[in-house]
Amino acid sequence: MSSFYAEALRQLRAEGGLSREDLRRWIDSGDLLTWSAVYALLEQPSTEIPADEAADFMRRYLIRCIEENPTPGDYLHGGFEAAWDLAALMKEWRQRGGRVASTIRGIALELEKLYRRGDPATRNRVACGVLEHAFEDAALRPYFANWDRDPELREAYALAVEWGAAHGD
Repeated sequence: MSSFYAEALRQLRAEGGLSREDLRRWIDSGDLLTWSAVYALLEQPSTEIPADEAADFMRRYLIRCIEENPTPGDYLHGGFEAAWDLAALMKEWRQRGGRVASTIRGIALELEKLYRRGDPATRNRVACGVLEHAFEDAALRPYFANWDRDPELREAYALAVEWGAAHGD
């Protein structure tokens, strides 16, 4: 266990504010296990980190978990768990609007790149784990409209739209 992870775990159990300096240090470590604890910290309502900074980190963490598909742990997300969380956050951020909503455009581009370079299991996590659930909110579909015009992405997009429409809010 890294010392960064141990520090973040202590902060999770502590009462009190989260230092932005500690947060940056833990994120800069690049350690996925530490990132899982940071993600849990940012989910707490008492966090005073600006919403756009929190959203940027959460996006990076979840996409990394979707790609790497780690074995889930106490705070660590497996690939599908991360995909479902990302879909839920996209819905929340779209509704919130503002700068946080602009994060969705970046997510759409990252998921496209991940899908293109991914193996079949990674592609499945993107299409079935993220897109199907995100597309339950019809307002998120236009962020991925270019998938419909791309021969490599078209089928995954169409299936996700069909699933999202059938299970929409």
